[in-house]
Amino acid sequence: MPIVVLLLGGIVWVNVAKLTLTAETGAVVERARAVEAETVRLEAELERADAAVVDRARDQLEMVPARGDAVTYLTTPAPTP
Repeated sequence: MPIVVLLLGGIVWVNVAKLTLTAETGAVVERARAVEAETVRLEAELERADAAVVDRARDQLEMVPARGDAVTYLTTPAPTP
């Protein structure tokens, strides 16, 4: 009889541990979703700020962003020993 009680107690303990783990996993998933939402919000805010800087540069300094195909890169010659 004590072995049956011990076995049933172990089963209950395993189920409680499993439920606790499931609840903790749910909390982690919710925190991850909140972080993803905050990341999206911050990226949008950064894009708006970047666009404002480009607009100000265009208006105040009469600068125009270069086209992607108009950009060239310079290379430096290797130093001579």
